[in-house]
Amino acid sequence: MLGSLSRLARAVPAAARQLGVEARRHMSIHKMTRLRVACNSGAKEIQCIGHVRNVAPGMLGGAIRAVVKSAKHGGRVSKKDIVAAVIVRMKGRHMRADGTEVRFQENAAVLMKRDLSGPIGTRVIGPVARELRAGKFMKIAMMASRSV
Repeated sequence: MLGSLSRLARAVPAAARQLGVEARRHMSIHKMTRLRVACNSGAKEIQCIGHVRNVAPGMLGGAIRAVVKSAKHGGRVSKKDIVAAVIVRMKGRHMRADGTEVRFQENAAVLMKRDLSGPIGTRVIGPVARELRAGKFMKIAMMASRSV
């Protein structure tokens, strides 16, 4: 039984390649993923330690719990702080309902207050995904320079 399952697992990608269909691996934000911070809260880099509302994996516009890995001196947050964050840019492909596909050069997030009521910083640096408008993070979309 086990041998036939392994042969089947190898045969499916081969059959897909013969048909000209490329097997896609959808990337997302999992635990232990490091993200850049796209706001002026004082943090430079965060690491995902969990997902809010147990929706794993994290996608664009999704809320995560994270720990600050590196921070600037004199910022609102410091190293080892546990914060909430919203994913605003994702390296992996994201398919929209209208059929368009969007992806960014980096994984980035905006730090939020623990209850997700608002952002910690006062500026959002760089473009953000349009999916933030559909969720309850309109404030971030308004603060951003561009919405893609």
